Amino acid sequence: MSAPERPLLLLGRSFDGFDRALSRQLAQASRRAVHRLPDILDLQERVVAGDAAVSGEADLLLVVTDWLPALIAEGKVLPLDDYFDGTPPDGWPDVWHPALRDLQRGPDGRTYGVPYHVGPEMLLYRSDLYDDPAERAGFAERFGYPLAAPDTWEQYTDQARWFTRPGDGLHGTIVAGYPDEHNTVYDFLTQLWSRGAELTDSEGRLSLDSAEALDSARFLYDLWHTHRVVDPAAAEWDSVASGVHFAAGEAAMMVNWSGFAALSAPEDSPIHGRVRCAPVPRADVPGGGRVALNSYWVLAVAAGSTRPDDAYAVLRDLTTAAMDRVTAEEGGTATRRDSWADPAVARLAPYYALFEEAHENTRALPRDPRWPRISVILDSMVASLVAGTAKPDEAIALAHRKLAELG
Repeated sequence: MSAPERPLLLLGRSFDGFDRALSRQLAQASRRAVHRLPDILDLQERVVAGDAAVSGEADLLLVVTDWLPALIAEGKVLPLDDYFDGTPPDGWPDVWHPALRDLQRGPDGRTYGVPYHVGPEMLLYRSDLYDDPAERAGFAERFGYPLAAPDTWEQYTDQARWFTRPGDGLHGTIVAGYPDEHNTVYDFLTQLWSRGAELTDSEGRLSLDSAEALDSARFLYDLWHTHRVVDPAAAEWDSVASGVHFAAGEAAMMVNWSGFAALSAPEDSPIHGRVRCAPVPRADVPGGGRVALNSYWVLAVAAGSTRPDDAYAVLRDLTTAAMDRVTAEEGGTATRRDSWADPAVARLAPYYALFEEAHENTRALPRDPRWPRISVILDSMVASLVAGTAKPDEAIALAHRKLAELG
């Protein structure tokens, strides 16, 4: 088969929602294209550490914004501005929220991707449990305040303790403990940032030498080992598996990507119609606040594509208003404001009505080409907390030393 006849290849992450949506979307694209969706660690190895983006293997990449600083710095994705000048994506840029147009910009000011699937993180909780009169009365009697979506991390812990009933197949919360350098890292940074702290010291050096960092590690450790409000099996669950288990009715609440609320949309879900979304809890400490992580998946043109013009044409096809609705219908999350405002899309999941507000209070990972190495260190630290192989002070001290070695 000659090169022009070869179907374009899109590489992305394994996720049923992506698979279903891309199967429909690529069948309608203006150029022949196929998709492959390895698991996220394999994708990261092939695209970020490996040469899939430059060898000619892949034409399009569906990658998380966390990886873009490294991909841009290493020349593995192409800038799209020249294409935008001639044939921009449908509605670009205003149909996308400003929070979804920033993370794919490089230090050169150019744009390297268009959103395909979006967070941000939110609190997902079960209305059947939170509205139950007996639950409300019992909780108020035990903790001294009304049961409602937790506003603070202290309330989150109280409520997780209240709803943890392993004998009934119910835990208070779900935490994605699988060490894939994603939710484990995000959970730690959410705690750190909500306490008003940073990954760097006053001189800009990578550092975890702070009381806030230790408190953040202790909070995560306590969920698993002191309060025991997380199913121990969750140590092997990534974000997707966590969403699946939540949709199966195994927890009262979780902080995770908002899109996972859509997993309860099918009528055969045990919690169909019983999921609500709320802002991520805040840290009730001096200097603290509410922080939701913003990270999203973008379509980018691989630098090694032998047919970059055709690859961009498919990218443009996949980001129209109609295609964005397909993403939502198949279990992904729509990225366009016109989709969020579409009543047919809004009926698919409870978070769309909150997206405009939710994206006003988000924060992204540091734009640091060293991020892949930083995330390995933080991932290992949180993994030790999840496994209970290190106490919080030990885990923080070791991670601090390793970060310092990066310079």
